[in-house]
Amino acid sequence: LKQRCNQVLDDPGTMAPFRAKGSGRSNPSGKDYKEGIAVLEKMTSARFTDFDEKAIKYLDYVEEHGGRGNDACRYLAEALEGRNRDQVSNWKAYIYTLLRTFDQEAYKEIKAAEGRKARSVKRTAAQTQAQETLTLKPFSFNTAATEFVPSLSWN
Repeated sequence: LKQRCNQVLDDPGTMAPFRAKGSGRSNPSGKDYKEGIAVLEKMTSARFTDFDEKAIKYLDYVEEHGGRGNDACRYLAEALEGRNRDQVSNWKAYIYTLLRTFDQEAYKEIKAAEGRKARSVKRTAAQTQAQETLTLKPFSFNTAATEFVPSLSWN
């Protein structure tokens, strides 16, 4: 997918026009990451109208602090690959949640600048399992325990 995203960025003729119908919000033509959004619209079911004010603020922040707006859009394209419009009930919330996982430090910095506390990002199953394996205490079996025999009562 990264290779396909780069191909679309390299050939501007293949980019989809921005779809900002009925949103009352202008298209991202003035943004440095407009190519990334065009790739996202071409490669996935996402639309520019799915970006709420918080998502745009996040993209502006990562663009201003490292020029990674297009990278964030590519990250979204990878995360949204294979999703269709019917699979997500609230695209604005879903996109913002995915963006938060792109750079959690940037999210925390934005919230700190607003004087608000950042929400923690949910752990994946692999992260939870890794944490559990780190917290296991060493134990040994009770060698004095009576032997288990099926269908025999313990009393």
